Amino acid sequence: MRTNATYRIGLAVAAGAIIAGCANSADSTASAPTPASPAPSITLSPPPDHPLPTVTLTEKPPKEPTDNLPSTGWVAGTVTIGGKGPCYGLLADDGQRYALYGTGGTELTKGDRVKVKLESTPLRIYCGPGTLMAMTDSEPVQ
Repeated sequence: MRTNATYRIGLAVAAGAIIAGCANSADSTASAPTPASPAPSITLSPPPDHPLPTVTLTEKPPKEPTDNLPSTGWVAGTVTIGGKGPCYGLLADDGQRYALYGTGGTELTKGDRVKVKLESTPLRIYCGPGTLMAMTDSEPVQ
């Protein structure tokens, strides 16, 4: 029984909306002035200072991956987020920023130069800005 009532209410609302829309459009067309000149044409080309991007097609697919993953192994840099862990921050000498996750309880001091051993990690946690990597070992750099 409830579905019949809901169906009827829906039909009544739809019919009311259609009738109200027709009444409004009839009033608006009767009172709207007709244009004296034709409507201006619309150009869909981009402005000259913002050209459309182009796609470069290659004959063959690349042989090596083009989405370069962060390197693993030893990386030297400056600690940007220190503490006893488990999250650290590192700005590598090549300019790459890393968000490091390490469970070893290593204490790193912000501003110190260190060499850390990195591995990729399946974890998806936030340890600060940068590429998330697992830190398995660290050594101070003199």
